[in-house]
Amino acid sequence: MPHSLTGTRIRQQRRRIGLSQTALARQTGISTSYLNLIEHNKRGIAGKILLSIARELGVPPSTLTEGADSELTTALLEAAATAPDQSVETAALAEFAGRYPGWSQLLASVYRQSHDQGAVISALSDRLTHDPFLAESLHLMLSNITAIRSTSEILTSVEDITVEQRNRFDTAIHEESKRLSDATQALIRYFDKETAPDDPSEVPDQVSDEDVKSMPIERFADSALASNYNPSALAAEFRTNLHAVFRRLASLKDEGVDAPEMGLIITNAAGQTLHRHALSDFPLPRHGNACPLWPVFQGFSQPERPLQDLIELPGGMQFFTLTVALPRVEITFGAPPDYQSAMLFLPLDQSPWPTIPQPARAVGISCRICPRENCAARSEETVL
Repeated sequence: MPHSLTGTRIRQQRRRIGLSQTALARQTGISTSYLNLIEHNKRGIAGKILLSIARELGVPPSTLTEGADSELTTALLEAAATAPDQSVETAALAEFAGRYPGWSQLLASVYRQSHDQGAVISALSDRLTHDPFLAESLHLMLSNITAIRSTSEILTSVEDITVEQRNRFDTAIHEESKRLSDATQALIRYFDKETAPDDPSEVPDQVSDEDVKSMPIERFADSALASNYNPSALAAEFRTNLHAVFRRLASLKDEGVDAPEMGLIITNAAGQTLHRHALSDFPLPRHGNACPLWPVFQGFSQPERPLQDLIELPGGMQFFTLTVALPRVEITFGAPPDYQSAMLFLPLDQSPWPTIPQPARAVGISCRICPRENCAARSEETVL
């Protein structure tokens, strides 16, 4: 894997806008031969030259640097993990994504679509197997059909049936047919109802209407800046819980607010993702199989206690995290609490909060695409 594909991205963007290599070199104050070496990834680039080239190409510098395709390469790695028997050149994925971004996006899109459809099919299969309403409905329909068939067989095979008996059989068929129709309609209504919020095929990544109403963006943005993005202070000011504040903080950048870009994941105790907001440098698996060492899962062992951690991904990038597990509904006597854990995270060098005096915890994205060796938490072999 090349050290950097920034040069490849520069060449692609330059060609996309119809700018010659000579013209770009002249506008940025470097020689054409030096730009040629940069574009072929034979010379590194940073600082003023990177800023100048990005300005002339009309793109943010981040789109030219290494982290820009991290989510794309992660998706390709996940795709490779589904075919362990194939000889996939995983070491060249970053180069492939850099040289052929269109094909890479297509492959990632097809993989995600296939993966999502597989998750939906699996969920529907479990539902057909274990859903008590479906089992009861099918049993009822089978009983109705059996009764109708038995009665109709008597009417067609027995010749000396009295008028009174025939009327009684006709009435029985009519009543069983009505019950069968009612059961069928109930089953159709059951399948036609709206998708439940926790359906694994629908993982929201935006704030809810309730969050928007209780925390208007203008007022929340001002309060967030004034409090130095302190979730506890914001929860107290807006009289809401930390999960709602986390969702609002993670949405600020998307709503055009000049604020630190924060990621967020909320899961239930089964590890199912209920809310996700990924960062380009910290992609999140769409369906389970996330690294079990993430603080979001440790939140369940200390419910309702805010936790702060420092984690480090295999590439060396560190993230500051805030985690808290809260009950989904108010806790009542006689009912087990249903906790959901939320983890808000952002790159350490962009964190507005004081640095915590503790070493970073080594984590990954998911076992299949994690290169860490001798990890006690590993549950699957890596494809790397």
